[in-house]
Amino acid sequence: MTMITPEQEIATSEEHFKALQIAIRDLRREIESLREQARSGEDINETAASKALGKASGMVATCVKVETYLSDCRNRQAGIARGGYALDLDRARADIGCKLDRLRRCCGARPVLK
Repeated sequence: MTMITPEQEIATSEEHFKALQIAIRDLRREIESLREQARSGEDINETAASKALGKASGMVATCVKVETYLSDCRNRQAGIARGGYALDLDRARADIGCKLDRLRRCCGARPVLK
């Protein structure tokens, strides 16, 4: 059985995101070319223009999904819950230890071995 780690998920998502960035850059060049054709008064192929605009909106939606997924992966790796917060277990352990020490002093109990 193969185990997929958060690091692998992040690396894969980053690769997908980079590929999308390249595709968007190419699409942007295509749209800029169409815009230049329109400015110069050339006839524009409506099918090509419509196709380019359709690709653009689809890629933007895909980018948003990949960014969200990548952010979720990073949060999982960092131990941050979906609500946007993380539990600092070391801090909690220290706080509990301090409170237990105060209780022991208050009640005159003997020290507990750690």
